[in-house]
Amino acid sequence: MSITAQVNPSVNAAVAAFEASDLNTQAYQAQRSGNLQEAERLYLLAIELKERSSGPNTMTVATSRGMLGEVYLKMGKIEEAEDNLKKAMAVISESGASSFNAAVTRENLAQLAEMKGEMGEAKALRLGGASHTVACANSECTRQRLRIDVLKQCSNCKSVYYCSETCQRIDWRGRHKRYCSTPTR
Repeated sequence: MSITAQVNPSVNAAVAAFEASDLNTQAYQAQRSGNLQEAERLYLLAIELKERSSGPNTMTVATSRGMLGEVYLKMGKIEEAEDNLKKAMAVISESGASSFNAAVTRENLAQLAEMKGEMGEAKALRLGGASHTVACANSECTRQRLRIDVLKQCSNCKSVYYCSETCQRIDWRGRHKRYCSTPTR
């Protein structure tokens, strides 16, 4: 795969990129308010516009795919989540993009592995980043990525990491409790 970069885009491409950015913002707002179907619809439109204007293998498309993958996780659409997150990760990895995008995408892929009962794979995904930077497993956390040595680990499965006890409690009640299993070393 080759990463596409757009230099001096046409007026149509620039307008499409602006419209796609606006759709992404609307999708994110819908996602935060819990309207996942609307978020899905808007992210899909944004991805379509971005791919048409700049190609499928761009960071801007990868970012939208990662966000759509997160929505699909929350909707329980496992195959769709996996497809979008893997496509996003491939572009992020090849581009050497910010470790924040990589950490969040790895976290989402790890949550997908948890849903499948693959706790060892979940832990490996989380720890697979450069400089051992990991995103807090609480998807509502506003913190960026953190070094693994400052994060708290789930005391049961030892596969999930949090920036604080508050984030751990929130994620336990909202998500992780369903998937937590015997410890992985």
